[in-house]
Amino acid sequence: MRKTTTLLVCLLTALILASCTGREKRQFNRLLTEVAAQDHVIDANDWKKIVDYLDGSKDHFSDFYKDGKLDAQAVKDYISEFFDHRRPSFKVRFVGVGNQGPLQVNFYLERSGSMVPYDSSQGDGSFKSAIVSMLNSLPGNGNRMFVVNDGIYSYPRGIQQFIADNNVFASTAGIGDASYTDFAKIFDQLLNKTGKNELSILVTDLIYSTRSMAGVSASKVFSDAEGMISAVFKDATKENAMLVVRLSGSYNGPYYSYDAPQTGKPYSGRRPYYIVIVGSNDNIASLTQDSSYQAFSNFSRLRGYEGMCLLASDGIYEPYYSLLLSGRDVKGRFRPEHGQEGSVTRLEDIEPDKGGSEVQLALAVDLSHMFIDESYLTNPSNYEVQSEDPVTIKSIRPITSADRTPSAKKFIGSATHLFLLKVKDVREKQDVTIRLRNQLPAWVTEGSTDDDRQVNATTTFGLKYIMQGIYKSYERESQDPYYFELGLSLE
Repeated sequence: MRKTTTLLVCLLTALILASCTGREKRQFNRLLTEVAAQDHVIDANDWKKIVDYLDGSKDHFSDFYKDGKLDAQAVKDYISEFFDHRRPSFKVRFVGVGNQGPLQVNFYLERSGSMVPYDSSQGDGSFKSAIVSMLNSLPGNGNRMFVVNDGIYSYPRGIQQFIADNNVFASTAGIGDASYTDFAKIFDQLLNKTGKNELSILVTDLIYSTRSMAGVSASKVFSDAEGMISAVFKDATKENAMLVVRLSGSYNGPYYSYDAPQTGKPYSGRRPYYIVIVGSNDNIASLTQDSSYQAFSNFSRLRGYEGMCLLASDGIYEPYYSLLLSGRDVKGRFRPEHGQEGSVTRLEDIEPDKGGSEVQLALAVDLSHMFIDESYLTNPSNYEVQSEDPVTIKSIRPITSADRTPSAKKFIGSATHLFLLKVKDVREKQDVTIRLRNQLPAWVTEGSTDDDRQVNATTTFGLKYIMQGIYKSYERESQDPYYFELGLSLE
């Protein structure tokens, strides 16, 4: 089936090429190179340039049109085929283009006893500020709101009224049973019932509870939570990604510990809570690359932001990268293999400088537009390097203006960081693979407690069991999960 589809795309491309004059075709291909050759992405702004050009040359690109309307899929097929036949070839990603329109957002607010004090009149308003800021930055008007606890309930007054409410939990009072939260039902809704053109957002404290908690030991709670996660996440992780954002807000009111689920203890101070976002792999990856979602996807700007964790299948990101041929950090002698345009990923005749013992390469990588914290991206220990001869990452640093020399600018492209690679004794031609591991960040363990009878500002009861259960569900798809992979050839 795949071979048949590929053949049809090739035939379509050939027909379109035949219908274009040489001059218009070269101009169009030049435009495609300008907008996508460096970052391998065509976003909404790039798409507008493409559409404007085609509409202005409609007579020369008639096969892109049906009944006078642009066939977006035909254009995408042409673009994909064009870059697939370039050298070096690459897969182009389309972000927020065509006839898709804004994603429909389903917003779920947990209204349990331990959530209400986040929006107390005695607090500093940081919880409401962060949630409203997030919702206001979403494009589109067809978004829906639900209240969740023992079930999932539609909020009839809508998101805009919710935003205008002085107290978000007062306006949702009486909806559902706030004494416990059915996470099995809620996560099933998020993972298995979020459509291809949808995004689901849950605001929660991620404290697992059941209808009857009295007399139940903490270890039994954790065991039940892991079992619930394993059952719900069983078949949903391959196609869907999950982003967990940790924030801190003021908390003024009763807190219900695991051993006293009906008797709240007064607490006034900071408490962590979480924004959980679920969508298809493509939709989650595109959020940081689509300009219309730029404000929404910048979670670090939210009041009380502390960190994030992206759980996804392998290779959710495909960043631009290229080796630099010269510069202050490059040591040793080598030359690029012939036939490379733009990014350079293949070197030959590698050897140290006279009197030297090793080669140092500078690899420019675009680490922007990812739901991964800067501290995680720039820590060499989070990367795995596979090679025949020793290749190690010495350091990762931001690219500065001093790096953008006339000779290096072409290869830096959209890159934001330099990876300094130590290479020793390249004895034969070999492929080198650099992978950013998909691991749980340190805050998951540091921010978890097995005993919440003493309430504090930094920990969530049983957090690591929930997060580790989710991680293991994704790990089943890959024994060594990773966010992205960079491939090099050295000789």
